[in-house]
Amino acid sequence: LQDSVKLINATLVHNKLINNINLTGKGQTICILDTGINYLHADLGGCFGDGCKVISGYDYVNNDNNPEDDNGHGTHVAGIAAANGNIKGVAPEANLTIIKVCDADGSCADSDIIAGIDFCNNNKSKYNINVISMSLGAGLSSDYCNDDPLAPSINAAVRNNITVVIAAGNNRNSAKISAPACVQNATSVASSTKQNTISSFSNRNNITDVIAPGEDINSTYLTWGGGRIYRELSGTSMATPHVAGLVALLQQYKQEESNK
Repeated sequence: LQDSVKLINATLVHNKLINNINLTGKGQTICILDTGINYLHADLGGCFGDGCKVISGYDYVNNDNNPEDDNGHGTHVAGIAAANGNIKGVAPEANLTIIKVCDADGSCADSDIIAGIDFCNNNKSKYNINVISMSLGAGLSSDYCNDDPLAPSINAAVRNNITVVIAAGNNRNSAKISAPACVQNATSVASSTKQNTISSFSNRNNITDVIAPGEDINSTYLTWGGGRIYRELSGTSMATPHVAGLVALLQQYKQEESNK
C-alpha cells in the first residue's frame, strides 16, 4: 500500500480540500463481502459497531452479528480499501460495513453472497454505502453473464446508485473473466504490477472495466489482541479494493460539492 496508493494518485487526492474537508473518504462507507475482518487490528479501528471504523456487518456463514475473519483474506482486502494507521489505504477515513460470506477455507455460497449484496443495498441510506467490493468469483466467461444467479442483486444495487466492484479472477486468461465480474452492471477489475504492466496471473478481456495494482500489496492481516500484523498478497482480489476506495473518494467529492 505504501507504493500502490501513490501509483493510483490517491495520495494527491487526500490533500485536496472541498468545503475545508480533506478527500479521504470521510463519511463514506465501503461494503466489503469477503471472509470477514479482524476489526481488532489497530489500523482498522480496533473495535466493531457504532463509533468504530467497522461500523456494521453480518456473518452469513455462521448466521450471527460478528463478521470476524478466520481466514485473513478479508482483513487484507479491507486494509487496502481503508486502513488508517501505520499504513493507509485508498480511502483511509472511510467507514466499513463487513459482510462475511466466505468461510475459513475461502469458499463462498451464492446464497450468502446474494444476502450480503442485499444487506448493503438495504442499508445504503443508513450507513451511506455507495460501493460494494467483492474479491471473489468462479468460472470463466468471454462475454457478459447476465444470467448469473447474482445478477439480480448486483443490478438492484446499481439501480440504487451503488457501484459493485468485482475481481476478474486469477486464471491467467486473456480472453475470459470470472463470474460474477462478468455481469454487465458490475465493475470488473483486473490486476497490474507496480510497473504498470498487466499481472501475469490476471484474467482480462474486452469487457474488463478497470485495471488496478494487485501485485505484492502489503496490507493488514490477522492479529489477536489489537496488535498490528501485515502481509504481502497478490491477486485481482487486491486490485478490487483499490477501485472501491477510489469510488468512496469520488462519492465524497460529489456529495460535498452538491451538498447532498
